[in-house]
Amino acid sequence: MPYIYLLSLSTMLLLTGCFGSAKPTEHTKLVNYKTVEEGCLKNPPKTLKNECTQFINDLNSERQMLDEMQDIKEDEKQEAAYITLADKESMLALKLHADKTLLAQQCQLQMSTIVDKDDINSATFCFLFDENTITLKEYKYLKTFSPRFDKNPQFVAYEKHYSQKKIQEGLKAMNLGDKKGALAAFKTASSANNAEAAYLVGIIYEEKQIKKAITWHKKAVEEGVSLSKVNLARLYLRIKLPNKARAYYLSAAEENNALAQYRLFKMDAKSKSFKAREGAQTWLIKSSELNYPQAQYILGLQLLKQKKSDDAQVWLEKALANGISDANLFLGKLYFTQEKYDKAYPLLLKSTHKGEANFLLAQMYEKGLSVKKNSVLAYRHYKKAHEQAHNNHIADMKRLQKKLTKKERKAAKYVTKKSAGKEKERAKSCGQIPDNKNVAVKNKIINLIGVGVKPIPEANGFVLYGNQEKLYYVIDAKMATELKPYSYVNIKAAATGKAITISSDTGTLQSVYQFHTKAICK
Repeated sequence: MPYIYLLSLSTMLLLTGCFGSAKPTEHTKLVNYKTVEEGCLKNPPKTLKNECTQFINDLNSERQMLDEMQDIKEDEKQEAAYITLADKESMLALKLHADKTLLAQQCQLQMSTIVDKDDINSATFCFLFDENTITLKEYKYLKTFSPRFDKNPQFVAYEKHYSQKKIQEGLKAMNLGDKKGALAAFKTASSANNAEAAYLVGIIYEEKQIKKAITWHKKAVEEGVSLSKVNLARLYLRIKLPNKARAYYLSAAEENNALAQYRLFKMDAKSKSFKAREGAQTWLIKSSELNYPQAQYILGLQLLKQKKSDDAQVWLEKALANGISDANLFLGKLYFTQEKYDKAYPLLLKSTHKGEANFLLAQMYEKGLSVKKNSVLAYRHYKKAHEQAHNNHIADMKRLQKKLTKKERKAAKYVTKKSAGKEKERAKSCGQIPDNKNVAVKNKIINLIGVGVKPIPEANGFVLYGNQEKLYYVIDAKMATELKPYSYVNIKAAATGKAITISSDTGTLQSVYQFHTKAICK
């Protein structure tokens, strides 16, 4: 037993000798000085040797004084001595802080000279002071040593500011139609680790240089810009590689990109595979639930065909609320069959480019269904329905011609004039409905309705998906920050007259026109 005891004791002594005594814990008050202390002791700039010596001396004095205070802190007999030491420590702490501040200020003043002399050791020391800033000249110099300084707070702060500035320069160039200038600015921002810049470079290349566009969108995806997956899918459709396109749509869809989910539905719904078609329906429902308008509209039509009127109504109403004007007709028909004529009437009025809407309106005017009977207006709508090839309505027109009175003709003119006046008032308040011509006219006021996403936070704008799957780009810093993905947008906007040509969802080309928000419309 004694032998075992001695062996254990000798082992403990041996281990104690190997590891040494425990290192005293650093005072909390001195933790912020640790990195500067190590820098001054290791390899300080020659021009700051005296300042470093003074800092180290004062730091050691402060540490020693704090040790002494700690030793007598709990001793009531030495309270007076403790108070005296506390007064001295307070003065020394101020001096130590001043030493560090002086070192930081001297570094700030000498940084440009340090760069000129290619003195990377001094630059490394001066980067110990978080309060200091750097210039473009210093940033470019330090970047040549990447990744040595990539996580330094000053370097990261400057790089972020610099890349955002370049993004803004690029957007300004795009607004002026200067794609070459925009490309240069975006590439510079990308080299400054701005992931959204890679996406923008890809966008500019999409019109004519598909290979380069694919390269840059892949770079954006690698850097975390999921939206580029949709662009890659579009590009692969353009070069007739549907399997690759589907793979990118699938990847984006799995990340809850509603547009990608809808495109997957469109692709898989045509498949010969029952399993693929079944999966397509799942994607359509997911896209609808994420508030993508076109998906909601198609889902509503499907449910109508399946005679599920209540469910169809829910999705068609959502699609209409999100800007799908084609939903007016089908909702109007649905309300008409439900004898909810007061709801059907305004929707059918907005669908008079369709024969069926005109036929139903004619029925309402002839029979006085939620509107005053008016043979003139009934006749006009039968005539429109006939001209739009919605069946032969000549007999209806002849029947009504015999009933026309002067009073009805006068009332018809009033209703027509009132309807035109409302449309004129709406256009004056919120702008014209977008078409292929007016969106290209600078300063033309357009009413943009749809859902928006915020693809480029630093670019102060977002893409708006409008009716007929049209894409628009809205430059609005406030909305770009606050907008939730796939939320409803109804704005009065001024056209810039400028557009970027990119790949469409079907693999062709489309022009995305840019706008500035003027007001929110109700």
